[in-house]
Amino acid sequence: MSEAPGRSPSVLPKLFGLAFITGFSGAIMPGPLLVAVIGQTVLQGLRGVVGLITGHALLELVTVALLAMGLQAMLGRPRVRGAIGLLGGAGLAWMGFDMVRSVPHLTLDLSQAGAQVYSWPQLILWGAAVCAANPYFTAWWATVGAGQLATMAPRTVPEYLSFYLGHEASDFSWYLIVGAIIVTGRNWLTDDIYHGLIYACGIVIALLGIAFIYTGLRLTFGAKQGEDASQPAE
Repeated sequence: MSEAPGRSPSVLPKLFGLAFITGFSGAIMPGPLLVAVIGQTVLQGLRGVVGLITGHALLELVTVALLAMGLQAMLGRPRVRGAIGLLGGAGLAWMGFDMVRSVPHLTLDLSQAGAQVYSWPQLILWGAAVCAANPYFTAWWATVGAGQLATMAPRTVPEYLSFYLGHEASDFSWYLIVGAIIVTGRNWLTDDIYHGLIYACGIVIALLGIAFIYTGLRLTFGAKQGEDASQPAE
């Protein structure tokens, strides 16, 4: 990957920030990883959080690398980027809407506990395994993750790394908050507060999805017009 002419250094924090925000669309929703984190945190404190999320992060490192290799040749084509961006934007908008819609039925049960204390290697493997087995994980990366890469169009290793680190920062932030609440025995994160967080995240994520759809449309039809204009007149 080589640096594109005129690429501003400010793209790195932009990639990090957008990946950080959209990463909450997966992190904050209840699922098998949350259950595993709660159980192991009850048994062995924040060590359980770090081990499980490290496994999750390693799986996503492989996922981003595979997406980067698969998309690299296509990201230079605006219409392809536009189509993938449309798919990802639609997926992100739907997830944001679904987060808001599902709020009344969600609860953050911090009373769940696991039955076995896992070692570091077991925690890492388990963190990767529960995500790999979760259909939501695959669907997220096939639509939202690929759509973000197509829309943001990272071109260098540092740019892909900024995207990856931003996404992982949202995962670690959320699960460390959950772990800290369990370890300290505090109960301030009530269902009402949890619902408010999901409402806020859902709205922001849906708006970002709409923005990605707009960018996808602009890339798709802008490229089409450019191609039409380059054709010789009959």
